[in-house]
Amino acid sequence: MSASIDKSIAARVGKRSREGSSETASGTQSIHRAARILREIASYSLNGLRLVDLARQLDLNRTTIHRILNCLIEEGLVMQNLTSRRYVLGHGLFELGLTAASQFKLREICGPSLERIAAETGHTAFMTIRSNYDALSIQRVDGTTPLDIPALDIGVHRPLGVGAGSLAILSALADDEIERIVSANARRLAGFGKLTVPLLLEIARQSREAGYGIHDGRMIAGISGVGVLVHDGSGAPLGAISISAKADCLPLKAQGEIVLILKKEARAIQNLLHQANFDMAEYNRQYLQGKFR
Repeated sequence: MSASIDKSIAARVGKRSREGSSETASGTQSIHRAARILREIASYSLNGLRLVDLARQLDLNRTTIHRILNCLIEEGLVMQNLTSRRYVLGHGLFELGLTAASQFKLREICGPSLERIAAETGHTAFMTIRSNYDALSIQRVDGTTPLDIPALDIGVHRPLGVGAGSLAILSALADDEIERIVSANARRLAGFGKLTVPLLLEIARQSREAGYGIHDGRMIAGISGVGVLVHDGSGAPLGAISISAKADCLPLKAQGEIVLILKKEARAIQNLLHQANFDMAEYNRQYLQGKFR
């Protein structure tokens, strides 16, 4: 009788354990899916995405996505335009970003350098970082002729490689990674003039040969730019500083002069990062461990 009771208890405990593991796996999967949805919406932050777009691009069931979106809306992380029915990022993410900013001093560190770049060149200066297959500008200082290009606004996600700083980051990667990223962004490149996968790969190749990011009006109509990498305190690529100019093409002499200014300021930023002991890899590790939450 005792052995029978022990087996019965063990069976119930095993069932509860399996149920608990299943619930944990299901919860983790939902979190991953929510994160993918947020990143996909961020990638189309200018116009947002419809439910059908998200289902197609993420290869997820529309019912599943709709349920997760409703939760994200309740938490203020996503909003829906009632006219277009498109989903965009919500105010809650902006608030979280402001909170995280106190731990992420890069904007403040690079600000003085961008001001000097804008003053010396007369062009708009940017600090750009990578976000998976995207790039986004985290700081900018307008030159004598401000740019009105929504894709280059602070915080707007764009395909990695679009923009001079973004191009500097892309062209420094391994060939297979460049091809994978550009191919994954193929659908989005159509939103940037004549930009295609083969053309962006060619521009990235030219940038690598030049030793810095360089593009003309084929990427963004009427805009050209130059960008150089910035490394963190450990020497790993952190992002890039760049300028964008209202010109279809920058003369070679002007390119050379601007590159010298950018490289000088990149060294200044790197020295400040070293003094502040700023390490992107360490920052990411601590963030994933929940140190900043």
